[in-house]
This record gives sequence, C-alpha cells and structure tokens, in this order.
Amino acid sequence: MLAAVLAAAGGGAPAPGPPPGAAPPARVLSRYETAAPGNAIDRDCGYSAPLPGRPGRSLWLFCDSVWTGTRPGMWLGATAATGPAVPGRVPAALTELPTPSGPAAPPGPAVSERADGPPQGLLGRPPGLVLPGGRPCHVPGAAYGASWVSGAARPPGTGALLITYTDVCVTAGSISTQGFGMVEYRPARNALTELARPFTAPGGLPFQQNLGSPVFAGGHLYLFAAVCDLHGFGACSGGRVTLARVRADPAARRDPAAYRYRTAAGWTRDAFAAATVVPGAAPYAVHVADYSRLGKGLVMVEQRGLDGGYRLWRASAPEGPWRPAGRGTVGCTGGAGLDQCRALIGHPELSTRAELLLSYYDPGDDHVRVRAVPW
Repeated sequence: MLAAVLAAAGGGAPAPGPPPGAAPPARVLSRYETAAPGNAIDRDCGYSAPLPGRPGRSLWLFCDSVWTGTRPGMWLGATAATGPAVPGRVPAALTELPTPSGPAAPPGPAVSERADGPPQGLLGRPPGLVLPGGRPCHVPGAAYGASWVSGAARPPGTGALLITYTDVCVTAGSISTQGFGMVEYRPARNALTELARPFTAPGGLPFQQNLGSPVFAGGHLYLFAAVCDLHGFGACSGGRVTLARVRADPAARRDPAAYRYRTAAGWTRDAFAAATVVPGAAPYAVHVADYSRLGKGLVMVEQRGLDGGYRLWRASAPEGPWRPAGRGTVGCTGGAGLDQCRALIGHPELSTRAELLLSYYDPGDDHVRVRAVPW
C-alpha cells in the first residue's frame, strides 16, 4: 500500500529511459561523428556481428570511410567500430576501433567502451594489385587499391570473429577484384590473427572466388558468391548465386586446394563448375546471415540493382533449398550513375521476429542507413 502511495506521489523508481540507439530509419553513427560538427565521415557498406564475450554489443565493419570534415578527402579504407546491439534499434553512438595489431605484432591497446576518437584503418592497402598492363594500382586521383569487407561470423567455440574481404583495384570506370582473404579479429586483444589469402589473380578473380557472407555449419565454413548474367544499366534480370565450402579450421582456409564448390550433383574442386543454388536469382549482390535465433533460419538479401530493390530468400542450410520470402525497396535519396543505392546487408542481432533490420548505402548523404522491413 505504501509503495502504491509513494509511486502515485512521484516517489517511486524513475521510469526507464529509451533504449540505446535510434528508431529506424536512421543513420549508423559513431561518437566521433556526433562529438563535433567538423567530424563528418562518408561511409560505404556496413556489416555487423555480435562481439564474442561482450553480450549486447556488436562489431561494425565498413568497406570504405573518407573524412569530409576536419580532414577532407583523407581516405581510410575499411574501418571498424563497436557499440550496443539492441534489437529494433539503429546504433547512434558507436566507438571507433583503433587499428588492431597484426598477426605478428603484440596485442593492440585496450578499446574503451565510450571513446569518441577518430576512425582508423582496419585492413590497410592490399599488396600486389595491378592495373591492366601490369602497372601498380596506385595512381593518385586515378586508381587505388582497397580491401573491402564482405562479411563476418564467429567460428564456433572461439572468442574471435572471422572477417572476410576482397582486394580490389578501383579506377574511374571499373572495379577489378584481384584477391579474396580472411582474418580473425580477437576483441579481447584488439588483434588480427590467422590471416589467409587463398585466392589471388592479377587479371581478376573468377566470380565464384569473389566470396563473402561466411556461415559456419557442420564443421565447415560456407561462403557465397554472386554474378549478374543478364543486366541493363544498374539492374539485373538474371544471374547465379554460387556456394563454396572449406573445413572450418585456419589451416584449411589458407589452402586453395581445400575449397569445394556446389554443383547440382554435389561438390567439386572446379570453381568454374559451380552451379547456382538459388534458381531464379537475379543478383546485383547478395548477403547471407543466420537468423535461427529468430526462427528464420538462413536469410539471403538479394539486391536487384541500384534502385534499392531487393528480394529475400530463406533456407535451413547453405545448400538450400532457397525459397522466396518477400521483396521490397529501400528509400535512397539522390545519387546518379553508379553512385546509387547499394550494399543491402541484413543484421541478425538487430532484427526482431517481426522485422528485419536492413542497412544500405544512401548516396544522398554518402552514409550507411538502416531501415526496418516487415517479414
């Protein structure tokens, strides 16, 4: 009775505040970006995965970050940040991650949970990339090399996250993918370990080895690739989604001969013999992640073009069968040519049973934005 009287008089416990983050749709922001008006950053693509040993927190991985405020035009390449992972909310106060120590270096500095320092490069510039004709892929104002993140997942039984990436040579008119690699990030040490770069090709990798969306299942690491075979400008009307797998241990991941590719009859060593695992696919790009926690199994986001259109597919295993599970369009602003809606990526730890939280690059403000999609 006394508790009721106190509560009625305003003497009870204070009402809980709003959960961390912003309601979608909203931009993904770090403390550094919001600390001062001059701390503006352009960012492209945003992958995320739960941080091992840090319940309720995620690691965010961005393909490219460019300073546009205090240090305009300074390119950082791939960057990372950590922050709260609250289902149904968009992170608005990420902590920029200092550059981790490399495989042969001592552990990096401890990462403060509330730091607001600037972003720093994650993977560095990849070696050995070339332009047509063999010249190095480094021509100021005309060409540059980069390692672009293509996914992240936790190897079972470890305190690490496996980050996959592709090495690309970027010019004004083309993007040549010349390498595929992966590395483990260990948050307890802020260190990168177990580096593997199994596929390299100066002339460009076959699309079947341009891999991403790591999924661990049954003692194997599964990786997806996609290609559009029938397309117009910025749109796809027909293509393939292929699947590779390798034993889920670092030694196998480093060995190109250990990889197998899915065919209609089983598995083969020949990457060029890989068959589509999604009949009827028309992928401009795809992202696959495990939503079993929400009762959805594996979910594939198939980007159809540069207009923000997508389809969802679901399966209980990487090999499929993959079945249609919805479609829609994200709302981008601005953009022209190839600089339009792209990088549609799902986030299991932010999604709910009612809504998929889907991030994408919005050319209107050169940033990663998240919206909620009913499913």
